Amino acid sequence: SMYVDRGQRLYKLALDRNFVFGRRQTHVVATCLYTVCREEKTPWLLIDFTDAIQVSVFKLGKCFLQFTRLLNLQVPLIDPALFIHRFVSKLD
Repeated sequence: SMYVDRGQRLYKLALDRNFVFGRRQTHVVATCLYTVCREEKTPWLLIDFTDAIQVSVFKLGKCFLQFTRLLNLQVPLIDPALFIHRFVSKLD
């Protein structure tokens, strides 16, 4: 899929910039995929990724912030409207 391809490109950039050294591979992969999801404005939260890989939201959040700063990425803010349908469906 498009998201996986973009995530792989970001991971390659992380490798080129030595970002992966000293970090768990799953954290870096999740960071790359979360970055793509934020850029594409998909309804996935950081906590969804932390649940999937069983890591603290603070650890992955720190990794995400370091990654975006290293690559000087301007990641858009999350639009809460993306999550209305998701959370309303859980009310039923």
